[in-house]
Amino acid sequence: MPLEFYILVIPFCVIPVFLVSLDYLNKSSDLKRKNVNVIDFDKFVKRKEEGDIVDSDIAKLLDIQKIAA
Repeated sequence: MPLEFYILVIPFCVIPVFLVSLDYLNKSSDLKRKNVNVIDFDKFVKRKEEGDIVDSDIAKLLDIQKIAA
């Protein structure tokens, strides 16, 4: 009897824990993926300002101080 009990009970204990762990990993990786795609506009303009002449002219026209948050 104990062998059959363990064969029946162990999968029902292990599988839910495994599925919850997979769900957590999926959600955390999805959150990291979304955060990577966010662009900080001020940092982008400052970095472009240090670029070539066209980029610096565009950054001057945008005037970072006048951009509303």
